Amino acid sequence: MQISELLAVKRLHLRFLAGAEHAHRDIRWAYTTDLLEPARYLRGGELVLTGMMWRTRPEDSETFVASLVGAGALAVGAGTALGEVPQDLVAACEAHDVPLVEIPPETSFGVVTEEVLRSLTQRRFTTIAETRDRHRRVMAEVASGANFPEAFASAAEQAGLTAWVISSSGRQVASSGAPLPAEDRENIAAKALTWSAFPHTTRVSSGGEGRTLTVLPISTKESHPLASWLLVCTGDHAAWAEEEHESVAELVSVGVLARSRDEERSLTTARHLEGLPRLLAAQRFDEVTALMRGTGDGEEPEDRAHVVVSAMMLPEPRVPDLARRVVAELVADHPGAFVTGENDTLAVIPVEGSDHQARARAETIRAELVQRARVLDGGLLDYRLAVGLSSAATGVPELRGAAVEARHARRLAELRGGRSRVIAGAEIDSHELLLASVPEEVQTSYRERLLGPLVDYDRDHRSELVDTLEQFLSYSGSWQRCAAAMHVHVNTLRYRIGRVEELTGRDLSSLEHRVDLFLALKLRD
Repeated sequence: MQISELLAVKRLHLRFLAGAEHAHRDIRWAYTTDLLEPARYLRGGELVLTGMMWRTRPEDSETFVASLVGAGALAVGAGTALGEVPQDLVAACEAHDVPLVEIPPETSFGVVTEEVLRSLTQRRFTTIAETRDRHRRVMAEVASGANFPEAFASAAEQAGLTAWVISSSGRQVASSGAPLPAEDRENIAAKALTWSAFPHTTRVSSGGEGRTLTVLPISTKESHPLASWLLVCTGDHAAWAEEEHESVAELVSVGVLARSRDEERSLTTARHLEGLPRLLAAQRFDEVTALMRGTGDGEEPEDRAHVVVSAMMLPEPRVPDLARRVVAELVADHPGAFVTGENDTLAVIPVEGSDHQARARAETIRAELVQRARVLDGGLLDYRLAVGLSSAATGVPELRGAAVEARHARRLAELRGGRSRVIAGAEIDSHELLLASVPEEVQTSYRERLLGPLVDYDRDHRSELVDTLEQFLSYSGSWQRCAAAMHVHVNTLRYRIGRVEELTGRDLSSLEHRVDLFLALKLRD
């Protein structure tokens, strides 16, 4: 309740002695004390009631009021049962800009406290009823298909909260105010993948303005940290009032409903399109067109350009369908994009504009995927994420070639290693293109046949033949430069290369044989 509301209760006979201009301040509690310095017992926002037993000299008034101000107390209620309010207390309150209320002898502190508690309890019940009514209304809107970002913004603003929903890759899903800077979103998302407990408090400082944020998970039945949403709210949850905790819980539940609906739509689309890769490989383009029709924004698939993404998690996740959900999150900002497949996933992203604009857009998509995949690195402890994407392909018939290009790029991403790796088809213009297109079992057989004897020899003799071969080829067969780089005598290098030739049956003076061994080395994990 406000101070003015308390003074308006006529039976209490209260009046201002100082600070009447602050009558609008909200009282959070009433606390009675006769301690000279009661700060350690206050939490802030209190109307402090006192009989002034602490006053033994005029200077005590300054000490008392300073202690209240330091603890964030709202106002002072001074009882006059033992005498008038001294002028030094009035002066101290005026100096610290603290309202001072006189409580007459006929009004007990207990009656004042009861009135404050009655008002606060009544307001509390009203707030709970309003919160529950708002919650039911927003949940009904989202369940019926309302725009989630709009519903979230409205609910957060009505609750007086500044909050955002971000994804595991740092994408902004919804906001109640100005967007959270991309740097903050990505930092929070990356850190959240390493946190073991929620709610979690963190600090951000982008733009030079430091602030405290509280992060909570938006968890559905199928949630996984690599493909989830987070609720981010301003402030430290430890300092929130009960009403704020309830409002935040409301936003979380609305987010859970929206996320569940989003996952259901994505899964339904994936199942509808699960035959797409097979139809593309068989060049059954009419059936591909019919299958894709209705999955985008209403435009005919043959009339627009697309970028194809091929992705895989290695090893295959124990969590069902995780790779598809991760890729769906990576491309979620693109209207009309869809993902199908489980671990060997295929995503198709519509792109707008002329051929030149479509090619530029494909490069933008690649840069975006690189950044978002990098945010996920902290959660990829048990897996690797390999992603390949094609150039822009116009029309349905060109999708077949785009899918092949994306798959080859993904295989190259697998070869290059790293927790996450994104490769564009335009990048694969060397021997790596050939290697990426070779089946894995053929790669393994080729590598073991050429390098197996060297690996076994190194293991049994604690030698360095594989490393020596790699260094020798990297220096284009130059004996002097290779020996100098390895800090060995040329004769030692000649002996080692001789052993390599004996064990592999290859002649390193032959360009053809050098190429064979070079490719085998490139196929190593």
